[in-house]
Amino acid sequence: MNKKLFLAAVASMAMLVTTTVASAEGNRWGLDRRYDSEISAAEAFAATTHHQQQHLFKTKEKAKAVIIDVRTVEEHVGGHPPHSYSIPYPHLYNRQHSPAKGDYIPQSGEDFVAGVDALNLPKDTLIITMCRTGYRSVGAANLLADAGYTNVRNMWHGFKGKLKTDVNGDEADLDGDGVVDGSPYSRDLDGWANFQGLPVSYDLQAKRLYAPYLSLYYNVTGER
Repeated sequence: MNKKLFLAAVASMAMLVTTTVASAEGNRWGLDRRYDSEISAAEAFAATTHHQQQHLFKTKEKAKAVIIDVRTVEEHVGGHPPHSYSIPYPHLYNRQHSPAKGDYIPQSGEDFVAGVDALNLPKDTLIITMCRTGYRSVGAANLLADAGYTNVRNMWHGFKGKLKTDVNGDEADLDGDGVVDGSPYSRDLDGWANFQGLPVSYDLQAKRLYAPYLSLYYNVTGER
């Protein structure tokens, strides 16, 4: 084969492989990713549970992994992974803009990063961002990566999750009850608290809540 044609073919193949890998390294929403990688809910649970075991045995090691719950205040109140930190983004309260719930409160990227900075974590700490379905947490993870955090991962499934589809594109009955149910507490949703069945806490510890709006946590109705 002509040398120039051979090199051109190799270059084309390399470009194809690079493009394929890049698209495979995204997230379930196909959003831009600047953080380290995705992480499953189960792996996030294992990583943070290991840290809690260290804490219980009074070791002096620094935190190995933390979950940052970027959902709104009312979503955090409605249930969250044990020991997670609530630092909302990009909606601090009332993401659905429901007049019945009161004023919508946005959260800027700068204030979100400042909230994480206030935890005084080493920059290489495994930080896992989590939202309801793995969408908002992508933007939050990108902000942290841009701010110099070097071990940021996004929880692919989210806390509640989404319905999955089978090979025919039909919605899957994950819990095997014969009905596909997309309601917030359905086991057909693939998130941390639903199909995954991982521990859910309703405990509100002030040190793990977003300090500028601390009182709001104790005055809202929780929701998933």
